[in-house]
Amino acid sequence: MVKKLVMVVFFLGAVMYMSVPAYSEDNAAKPADVSVVTPMAEDEEILPAEEGAGEGVVTGEVMALDAAAGSISVKGADGAEKVFSVVDGETILWKGIEDIKLSDIKKNDNAEVGYYTDDAGKLIASWVDVIVLDQPAVAGVQTAPGAAESSPVSGEE
Repeated sequence: MVKKLVMVVFFLGAVMYMSVPAYSEDNAAKPADVSVVTPMAEDEEILPAEEGAGEGVVTGEVMALDAAAGSISVKGADGAEKVFSVVDGETILWKGIEDIKLSDIKKNDNAEVGYYTDDAGKLIASWVDVIVLDQPAVAGVQTAPGAAESSPVSGEE
C-alpha cells in the first residue's frame, strides 16, 4: 500500500513539474519559429496601416509652438507639417548639449524630433533636439595647425 501511495505522489509531482513552465510568465513569449493565429471576431475589420504611423525621426523647421498645450509643429524635408505632443517629464528637450524647456524653443528654429504614435494615433515626441549650427571661426583667431608659420625661409640651406 505504501508503495502505491509513493508511486501516485511521484507521478503527480512529475506531472506538476512538467506543466509549471508552460504556465509561467517567463515563457509567455513564443519562440520565433512558432506562429500563433488568432481568429478575428466577425465585427472586427482590418484597417489599413496609416502612413507615418509607428515611430520615426523628423528633421525640419519649427513652424509653431504652444508651451501651454505642450505641442510643437515641425515641417519636415518632405514639406509635410507634423504636430507632436510634448509630455512634461517624459519628452527630452535639448539644444546642443544643454537641457532646455519647451518655452526655450523658438519658431523658425531647426529641430530634430524623435517620435512614436500612441494608441489613439497621436504623435508623441520622445525627444526634441534643437539644431545648433557651428559658428565659423573669426579670421585670425583660430587657425589650422602649422598654418601660422607658412612663409618661406629666406636663403638658409
